[in-house]
Amino acid sequence: MKEQNYLLTNNLTLRQLVLCVVFLLLGIQSARGQQGMIYPRTNLLLPLMNIGVEVPIGQRWSVAADYNFPWIPRKSNHKNCFQIDGFALEGRYWLGNRSDLPKEKRLLGHSVGLFTMAGHYDLERNYKGHQGEYILGGVDYLYAIPIFKGKLHLEFSLGVGFLYSEATHYEVFEEGGRGYRDKDFRKKIEYFGPLKAGVALVVPFRLICPE
Repeated sequence: MKEQNYLLTNNLTLRQLVLCVVFLLLGIQSARGQQGMIYPRTNLLLPLMNIGVEVPIGQRWSVAADYNFPWIPRKSNHKNCFQIDGFALEGRYWLGNRSDLPKEKRLLGHSVGLFTMAGHYDLERNYKGHQGEYILGGVDYLYAIPIFKGKLHLEFSLGVGFLYSEATHYEVFEEGGRGYRDKDFRKKIEYFGPLKAGVALVVPFRLICPE
């Protein structure tokens, strides 16, 4: 076994924060060229651990980007750890008659989508853990309703798909010590089934675009 550095840290890195800002700005720029609307959102099933933005394209389509970071900081004894980060993209087709809908209501109702996500994880229990990278993709169904007189939206979604991951095993041999990776251990994970569930709070935001 050899000494190794942890893939993830106890705090969000500057790189991760920059990713959030960059994709928010991309959403704003796209909205300026399309509907003049963007839809920042967060999944209430992961409170304070994700951020996303969705942008409508025409009357029936939308694209979205989400950054998820379920994060339980590693304590000084290095006994347990639960850290995952992942960046997701999706394209969505909205069902039903939408020709007469105002811009702020085009992302309401029923829709189906394709999604993909990739990231890293560090999962440890009782000084033994796994670190790895993953990629997944699938299809989902989403239903969005207006709340508070349309000032906010609530989205309910479920998705299934395929996940692939490669993980390495490590151990911490003394309290507060470093992790050591088993260089001969490499586990491949392939899974098909439910991958996504969401109850998202959405804040429709209209941009004031210059003529």
